[in-house]
Amino acid sequence: MAQREFDITIAADGTVELHVKGFKGKNCLEVVKLFEQIVGEVTSTQKTSEFYEPEEQVRFRLEQRH
Repeated sequence: MAQREFDITIAADGTVELHVKGFKGKNCLEVVKLFEQIVGEVTSTQKTSEFYEPEEQVRFRLEQRH
């Protein structure tokens, strides 16, 4: 199974930058939607070469812990 990574940077002004790695094809967009629900609206995106590769089947499970 491929290694999947999320690199999240929160700037001093409160803006959040998310880098998604290890998702092929449009699967990364589903991950971005999950993070958008948590941190707010996406204002810009930049696609990597992985976006243009054939998609893999991926399951998502979101857990919220307090």
